[in-house]
Amino acid sequence: MKNKLINYHVSNICLLLLCLFCVALNSSFGRPIWIDEFLHFAFGSYDTTAEAWNAISQSILTINHGQTGIYMLIDHWLMQLFGANIFWLRFPSIFSGLVLFLAAIYLFRLWGMPFFWQVIGILALFSQTQLMYFVGEARPYMPLVTATVCTLAYYSTPLPQRTRAIFTFFGLFSILMGVLFHPYFSVYWLAIIVFTYLQKLIQTGGKISINSVLKHTNIPLSVLGTIVYFTLGLLTWLRERPEFTFAPFHWVKKDELLITFMEFSHFEFLQKLLYPLLIIIFVIFSIIIVYPKLRKVYLKELISPVFLIIIALGISIVLSYVSFRSNYWILPRQWVASISLVPLAFVWLGYKISKIFAKINIILAFSWIMLCFTPIVLQFNKVAISNYQALRERLAQISVISKKYQYYFEYLESLEYFEPPKNLQNQNVDESNQYWVSLANKNLQQGGRVWKGFRGYYGHPK
Repeated sequence: MKNKLINYHVSNICLLLLCLFCVALNSSFGRPIWIDEFLHFAFGSYDTTAEAWNAISQSILTINHGQTGIYMLIDHWLMQLFGANIFWLRFPSIFSGLVLFLAAIYLFRLWGMPFFWQVIGILALFSQTQLMYFVGEARPYMPLVTATVCTLAYYSTPLPQRTRAIFTFFGLFSILMGVLFHPYFSVYWLAIIVFTYLQKLIQTGGKISINSVLKHTNIPLSVLGTIVYFTLGLLTWLRERPEFTFAPFHWVKKDELLITFMEFSHFEFLQKLLYPLLIIIFVIFSIIIVYPKLRKVYLKELISPVFLIIIALGISIVLSYVSFRSNYWILPRQWVASISLVPLAFVWLGYKISKIFAKINIILAFSWIMLCFTPIVLQFNKVAISNYQALRERLAQISVISKKYQYYFEYLESLEYFEPPKNLQNQNVDESNQYWVSLANKNLQQGGRVWKGFRGYYGHPK
C-alpha cells in the first residue's frame, strides 16, 4: 500500500514537471510582441478601469470585433500592477496553458487511462503547434481552449462527485472562463453537454429522461453562464456585426484547405502516419460493426472517442463555413478548441483499442501501441528541439537599453498621446502598425509604466 502511494505521488510529480516543461517551451519568452498583441498592450496606458473599459468596448465595434474584451481588461490590470512586462501581458494565456495540461491529465484519469497513456496524451497535445503557439500569445484563444477542455472534464465527472465543493468551483471556473473570454465557447459548451450525457447513457445503459438531463446539465450553473454570456455579449461583440469583404481563402488556399485542416492542424501530432492509422481504425470499426458478437462487446468501448473526434471536426467545419458565408477569412486559429480535443480523443481511442488487442494477443497490442506512440514521440522531439533553439536565440538577443537613451524614453513617457510621424499617416496599414509595435517593444524593453502615449492608437477622447 505504501509503495502504491509513493508511485502515485512520483507519477504526479513527473506529469506536473512534464506539463511545466511543455508550457515553458511554448511561453514565447523573449519574443517581441506583434500588432495583435499590441492591441491588448495599448490598454495598459489608461489610468483607470473605467477609461480602459470604455476604450475596449469602443474598439470592439471596429478593430477588435468579435471579442468579449475581458482578456484586454485583465491585461490592463496586469500592466497597472506590473508595468510594461511581456510575461504579464501574456500571463492569462500561459496560465491557461498550464491549466489545459492539468485538466487533460484529470480527463485521462476519468477515462481510466494509465500513466503511460497519460504521458502520450500530453506529448500529443504539445505536438499540436497550431494550438501551442497561443500558449505564449496575448490573445483569447488559449483561454477558450482551456475552458473547453475543463468543461469536458467537468461534465465527464460522475454526478455524485460533482456535488463536492471543489468540483462546484471547477465547474464554475470552466464555464465562466469560457463565456467571459470567447464567443465561440457557447458552441463547444452545448456540444460537450450533449456528448457527455450520451456517453454516460452508453456506459450505464440508461434511458433519456428530463430529470437526468437537468441533473447532468446543472441548471443553476447553465443559467448563470448563459446570463453572463449574453449580458457581456450585448455590451461588446453582439452590439454590432461588421460587414466583411475579405476573401475566405486568402490565408488558407482552397486547394490546400483539406491538408491544412487535417495534417497541419487537427492531426498534426500524427505526422506521416495519420492516414495509415485512420485506415487501420476504419478497418477495426468495420470488422466490429459487421460481426454481431464483436459489436455487442466492443462497439460501446470505442464509440465515445470516435464521436468526440467527429464533434470536434464538425464544429471546426461549421466555424469555417460561417466565415465563408460572412466573407471573412478562414483561419486555422478558428479551430483551436477542436485542435485540442482531437489529440485527447485520439489517444483515448488508441488506449481503448490497445485493451481490445491485449485480449487477443499481447504482441498485437504492443505493435498497436508502438504505432500510436512513435509518430507522437517523433513530433514531440522535433517541436521541443525547435522551440528550445528558438528560446536560446531570443535570450541571446535580449539587450538592455543604454543610459544615453534614457532621456529619450523619459521624454516619450511624458507624452499624453503619440501621433504617427507625418510621413506614415497616409501610408499603408502595415507600416503604421510597425510604428506602434516598435514603440511598444521599446517600452517593454525598458520596463516601467506603460507609456500614456499609446492611448493615441485608439484615438483621443472626445
